[in-house]
Amino acid sequence: MSDRVKNKKSPLMQMEWERELQKMLESPFAPKWNVNIGDRIGKEEYEFVQTFKETFLHAKRTNQFENLNTIERFLDFQSSRSEFFKNRLKGILLKEEFASIPFTTREDLQTHITEIIPREMDLSNMVINPTSGTTGKPILAPNHPNAIGCYVPLIEYSVERFGVTPIHSPKSTFAIQLCYQENTIVYATSHSLAGGAKFAKINIHPSSWRNHSDINQFISEWKPQILTGDPYAFESAMKMGIKYQPEALHSTALELTPALRSKLSEYFQCPVINFYSLNETGPIAYSCPVDPNWMHLLPHDLYIEIISNDSQKPLPSGNVGEIVITGGRNPYLPLLRYKTGDQGEIQYGPCLCGDHFPRIRLLSGRKPVYFQNTKGETVNPIDVARILRKNPIIYQFQVDQLGEKEWECRLSLEENVMSNKAIWEMEKNAIITELQTLFGNESLIKIKTDYPLDGKKQIAFLNSYFSKEDTSR
Repeated sequence: MSDRVKNKKSPLMQMEWERELQKMLESPFAPKWNVNIGDRIGKEEYEFVQTFKETFLHAKRTNQFENLNTIERFLDFQSSRSEFFKNRLKGILLKEEFASIPFTTREDLQTHITEIIPREMDLSNMVINPTSGTTGKPILAPNHPNAIGCYVPLIEYSVERFGVTPIHSPKSTFAIQLCYQENTIVYATSHSLAGGAKFAKINIHPSSWRNHSDINQFISEWKPQILTGDPYAFESAMKMGIKYQPEALHSTALELTPALRSKLSEYFQCPVINFYSLNETGPIAYSCPVDPNWMHLLPHDLYIEIISNDSQKPLPSGNVGEIVITGGRNPYLPLLRYKTGDQGEIQYGPCLCGDHFPRIRLLSGRKPVYFQNTKGETVNPIDVARILRKNPIIYQFQVDQLGEKEWECRLSLEENVMSNKAIWEMEKNAIITELQTLFGNESLIKIKTDYPLDGKKQIAFLNSYFSKEDTSR
């Protein structure tokens, strides 16, 4: 038995799965794999997810989702385990005074995470998922294989709603995730919760392949049922001429505009499923098969509120405000009126598509931002984030392309560094050098250090230059 089979990262790996996975790893068209990842699903986690799946599907069939009357059980349970819940709920009548419970903010997750994690939790299975995308200071959201495993039935439900039947076989490839970044992890694995079906994450950036033509060959060879990724990756794939017709595209992480959704559907000749998910919450909603402008609440164990931006009070359906979430299944991160920073509205009632869970319309999602280097090539902001987030002196940042060759990098910094001029000059020069390797040697990088550190969800990437030139994409 190989090291991969023995690996504790894939406790349930079977020999047949291993053989099929090895064929993918050794494909002559394979990308330059750079990491070995397992699903960390053992017998206990497998049973947890199966129980969740049964409860979830029953809730969908019977139209039972969390509401103000049912969320009380979750609050009672968590207040007996978490100091954060205990303190926030002290003296409050849960049902009658729910709206008076203080909100949980991003700053709470950044500074009070040890109080939020329930007491006496076994921390040995903790997985840290830093937030990524368009926001500033990352949240180091703790997660558990149980909660991560629950993504599988939730994603499978969303694709089944669009006519895709997941094939639970090691000979099948359920999904290939597309990325377009200068540097990211690239791997293939088998998933225990899908009967050993394969999953791969590939980077379509040319630096990840031996031959450019191998990208199309690899995808065609392994015939994934669906392609996953963010709108940025899908648009890059379209521009690169990647030809493949999956059963569906599964888009997440960033806002998918109706115009891009239409272009992608036409190019890849398949439905496009918009998926709303946060690291802090897991999957939240998927686009309605009848009206893709709306997204159905996906799991049954999240209670959604829409909060007025002015009064901070809950709004009735039909009104726009901030999306606030209570509940979830992550044992390390139970959520108590968590302010997502996303804007939207919610509607209740039956839907023609047959899913009668509430519908959410996102009005101000995470819009993709594009940078262009001095050679005119597209730069993924995730590569910028990779440079800045690895630096421990940077608490929060915003990067703005001001001109064809000009960028402004606004930073919130660790105070001790700012007080030592010599150290800060050294750090600043190192940051500029790294960003110039990405944007081009002729790029002008301005550093500002007055960016506010207030724990709020900030826009991390801007492109004022494209806005001025009216070259919106």
